[in-house]
Amino acid sequence: MEIQQLESLLYELKNIYDKAHFYIKGNNYVYTDVFHTWVERYNDCIVRYNKMMNMYRQPFIIDEWDYSSSGKTIKNSAVDFFIATLSDWIKDFEIKINDLKNEELQKKTPHNQIRSCFKLNIDICPVDPKLERNKIFVGMPFSDEYLDSFNYGIKLAIEYCGFKYFKADEVISNIDIMCKICRELQSCGLAIFNISDLNPNVMLELGLAYGMGKPVIIVKDSKTKIITDIGGIEYIEYTHAHDLQQKLIKALLNIR
Repeated sequence: MEIQQLESLLYELKNIYDKAHFYIKGNNYVYTDVFHTWVERYNDCIVRYNKMMNMYRQPFIIDEWDYSSSGKTIKNSAVDFFIATLSDWIKDFEIKINDLKNEELQKKTPHNQIRSCFKLNIDICPVDPKLERNKIFVGMPFSDEYLDSFNYGIKLAIEYCGFKYFKADEVISNIDIMCKICRELQSCGLAIFNISDLNPNVMLELGLAYGMGKPVIIVKDSKTKIITDIGGIEYIEYTHAHDLQQKLIKALLNIR
């Protein structure tokens, strides 16, 4: 309701602004009665705004020195000041309305979902993925070199602790890969990333998970040197698959 009322006031203010600009372009002088009409409409918006917001915003006051010597027209300096005041308030309204809309969006959007789709450039994910707290997103290199770390490390630890998982290369679909990754990240309650070899796709997925506020467990083999960008983040280092399995079980049971 507040947003609709503010938008109604904003429409009125823009209408005053447009009429004033149109008049000024076509006339050398702004006559007193015309200016009074603008100010009265503006001050009416002030009254409505103060009542709606339960606050006090000062109305626009025409001083005696704002009139020309004849009293029939308004000095350019007063007109310019009015237009500037009107313009500033319109900008304030647009910012406030935008902030309120974002707040409403935050309330409506489930906490597991992204606030805007970076691929389609729209608010809220169009897929509307539902949160599955018992599902873990697994991000890791698809290279054969790391198959054992998954099959005998990550997978066994996940199953032992009673979770289910999603791993992108195990699910075949006609969905765009980036959308599939994003959708599954949103639906999972937790994410595990094996950043061994610092695979760029895995690092991108890790960044997405952090951006969504997901709980994250990072693992890496002992050969991979940690990069400075994530040097301050806790991670599990392993020497072989069974070592990874045992350390992950401990970490997952602590989360449970």
